[in-house]
Amino acid sequence: MIRWKEIDDALGAVVSAALKAADLPAGRIRDDVKAPLVRRSYRIDVGQTDGMGTDDYAETGCDIEIYFYSADGKRPRDELNTAADAIRAALREGVTVQGVVLIPEDDITCDADGETLAVMLRLTWIETAEETGEFMEEMVYG
Repeated sequence: MIRWKEIDDALGAVVSAALKAADLPAGRIRDDVKAPLVRRSYRIDVGQTDGMGTDDYAETGCDIEIYFYSADGKRPRDELNTAADAIRAALREGVTVQGVVLIPEDDITCDADGETLAVMLRLTWIETAEETGEFMEEMVYG
C-alpha cells in the first residue's frame, strides 16, 4: 500500500531535479513557515489519500499542492514561469512510488500571485485489494 509520506518524498525528488535542471535550484521547506521565508524554496502539501473500489481492487487518489517561492520577491514573473514549465513537464509523465507510476488525473494547473507559484494536481492509482478470506485450495471442509 502506498502511503502519503512515500508520495511526498518521491514528489520532492522530482521537483528538486526539475528545478535544478531549469537552473532554479531551490531548498525544500517542510513546515508551514510564515516569516522569514527562505527565498528560492518550495513546499509540497499532500492531501489525504482517499479510496474506492470493489472487492478486487482499490482506486486511490490524493490532491497535491506545490508552492514555489522565487529568489527575488520584487520581479519574479520570469522565474515563476520557468518554474511552472519545469514542474509541469516533470510531473506530466507521473511520479514513481514503490514501482508504481502515479499519473496526474487531469490537468496540472499553475497559478502565480505576485511572488508565489502554486501548482495543483491530483494523482491517482489502482492497487490490488488485500485478500480477506481463505483460498479455495486451502479451505478445510467440515
